[in-house]
Amino acid sequence: MAPFFVLSIAFIVYEYIQKYLALIHGREQKFKNINYLIEIFKDQASSHELLEEALEAFNTHFLHFNNVTKDSKEYQECLDFIGAFAWCPNMDIDRVVNYREEIVKANPNYKKEIETVIGSALKNREDKKGKKK
Repeated sequence: MAPFFVLSIAFIVYEYIQKYLALIHGREQKFKNINYLIEIFKDQASSHELLEEALEAFNTHFLHFNNVTKDSKEYQECLDFIGAFAWCPNMDIDRVVNYREEIVKANPNYKKEIETVIGSALKNREDKKGKKK
């Protein structure tokens, strides 16, 4: 009877480990989706830790625009992320400005567009903050 219980417990533990690994893998896949990252920054209830994870995922997977054209979907998604990041009220403005420099350094061909998106987002952020007061 003891071997049966040991095998049963081992099987249960194995199942929990498999579920945990599937959860982790699913979470990693989500962080490879730029639209998911954009939603994190648009959600004002996102925790600071989640925002940092999303920013790190962007750095890992999308920071360098490489050879995308300005009329491609990937380019627009990257700009949408940058705009959502800059607009996010939970991100410090100094952090946004410093990150702008990192993005421009990684993508010097798109400097004007990046600065325009961030400037516009910061202006809209300040306008919204002014209307709340």
